[in-house]
Amino acid sequence: MIAATSSEARPAAVTDRSAPRGPALPRSFYDRPTVEVARALLGCRIARAGTEGARIVETEAYVARDAANHASRGPTERNRSMFGAPGTLYVYRIHQVHCANAVTRPGQAVLLRALEPVGPDHRDARGPGRLCRALDLTRADDGLDLVLGPVRIYPRDRPVGRIVRGPRVGIRRAAERPLRFAIAGSPYVSSPRPWGRRGPSA
Repeated sequence: MIAATSSEARPAAVTDRSAPRGPALPRSFYDRPTVEVARALLGCRIARAGTEGARIVETEAYVARDAANHASRGPTERNRSMFGAPGTLYVYRIHQVHCANAVTRPGQAVLLRALEPVGPDHRDARGPGRLCRALDLTRADDGLDLVLGPVRIYPRDRPVGRIVRGPRVGIRRAAERPLRFAIAGSPYVSSPRPWGRRGPSA
């Protein structure tokens, strides 16, 4: 399955053969230009300890001097995790749904937009809100360490093929910037799909 449905149901250790093996992505992976990290996260697997997790197939970059970036005006109580160490999980709530981000440089992050299921549980994870529900991520998980914490991201275990980019969606400001990245042709990418907009290869 993608994730346990409650904190009590989460195993303390990896027990499933499908669960990610080996170390999680190191902090140096995140401590790079945000656009570079947004592309590199595609095909990586995000999982809680003891679960199979799911592959990331779509991301959006939120960079410095970006009107759509929550941190564009500096630290607040809501966005303080965006100023944590590279590899911090930033989870916020908007319109009754949660959205999960991987922090890169201070005040910058990559929004995780869609997942491809790994195991037999094909819960819909197309779109940030569905992604958080599939992984059981809430504001309680805001600030977790993706390198050493209970939710981690693991390296790609197979090639991703062609990556496409296009305008961001679901925002009002700076939506036209081509900072959305996806694995071309994946049925798990959220709509509208960037290749439908004839977005260029990333």
